[in-house]
Amino acid sequence: MKKHIIILLSLLTLASCQSLKKSWEFQTYKGKPIAVGEITPEVLQHEKLGNWYKENYQSYQLDNQVINALKNKLNDMSVEVYMGTWCPDSRAHVPAFMKILDAVGFGKKHLRIHAFERNYKDNPLAKEKNIIRVPTFIIKRNGKELGRIIEYPMETLEKDLLKILEGNYKHELQE
Repeated sequence: MKKHIIILLSLLTLASCQSLKKSWEFQTYKGKPIAVGEITPEVLQHEKLGNWYKENYQSYQLDNQVINALKNKLNDMSVEVYMGTWCPDSRAHVPAFMKILDAVGFGKKHLRIHAFERNYKDNPLAKEKNIIRVPTFIIKRNGKELGRIIEYPMETLEKDLLKILEGNYKHELQE
């Protein structure tokens, strides 16, 4: 009996260690580190990636009128962000988008961020999600896509997000 308990505890420990396994890694692109995989906003602030996240987050000027209109409208939403830490558009828009989410009190447990390698078009996840450009921000309610911002906002990130939530938005790059 003791032997079975020890084996069971060992298996449970092994299973819990596997679930804690990091789902991202640093790779190199043009001699510089990039993050690849399922990441958190904290990964974007890693010293290996430089200061672009912090600088662009801090410098983004929120449209407080639109921010107020967005408050409480994201309560039952989930957000998926597909980006490249090597990509100038991702470096500009992802920190700004995170600042918007912070300003409206969006819970990060409903946020998923995936950082692609440079040649991502053949990545199975990019194909599955129809990611044609990065960054792509996908807004969902109850698992159903409401809209997406592709590579750049049509107006501003805040205004585009509000239009998605109001049901009257389609990005010019959307097929």
